[in-house]
Amino acid sequence: MRCDDVLELQSALLDGELGARDSRDLETHLAMCTHCQVRLEDQQDLSGSLRAQAEYFRAPAVLRSRIAAQIRAEVRAPTRAAKRARSAPSFSLPSWWPRWVGVAVPIAAALLSFTIGVQFAGPSADDRLLEEAVGSHTRALLTDHAFDVASSDQHTVKPWFAGKVDFSPPVRDLSADGFPLIGGRLDVLNHNRVAVLAYRRHQHEIDVFVWPVEAGASGLSGSKRTSRGYNVVRWNEGGVNFCAVSDVSMDDLQHLMALIRTAPIS
Repeated sequence: MRCDDVLELQSALLDGELGARDSRDLETHLAMCTHCQVRLEDQQDLSGSLRAQAEYFRAPAVLRSRIAAQIRAEVRAPTRAAKRARSAPSFSLPSWWPRWVGVAVPIAAALLSFTIGVQFAGPSADDRLLEEAVGSHTRALLTDHAFDVASSDQHTVKPWFAGKVDFSPPVRDLSADGFPLIGGRLDVLNHNRVAVLAYRRHQHEIDVFVWPVEAGASGLSGSKRTSRGYNVVRWNEGGVNFCAVSDVSMDDLQHLMALIRTAPIS
């Protein structure tokens, strides 16, 4: 098993979805590869962080009262089905048929409606993905692993990604504009392999996550935000998603975004 294979299987391992053979092969590789061990530990830390920091929502008292009132009304009022049943030929339920079935159905429907409402009130898929990007940037700083290939030469960094991702990331030389390229690495966002371009601005590292827009999707819309003390700028260009994360100023990140969009690729 190669390191690339391990990278693809790590998420499945953490979710307990690997078969016995893949689990055995992966564990054998991990026992000999410290680099993959670090990556797995990073994924475990991220999973633990998401579980610890995920937002949970309790139904407000007003909503609970409305659901309870609706349940009581459903129990008391005859339904249309019951009216049709009275006009239809008589049919007796078996003596063993539970009497609470008629009450349980509206209760289950109310609970299902409440659950769906809570799910839609939670963070969006884009928000969760951007939180993953912030977590990845943080881990890279803490583990001093900003790049897998260290180089300021775009002609070295760009070919390094060949065969490691199924697209060609736009690697640009921005040293003259105050954003020197320092390297690149592979990472995983939402179970998908992405390219990360590492830049520097006044001794501050900037991670630019790059991955293709999925077929039929519109891509990440241009926006900016701050999360856990880091600024985030996201946009898409030419069928490619970009997400820049750093503790530099928001103006610097937006300047970098503009440079990436307009600088020529040589």
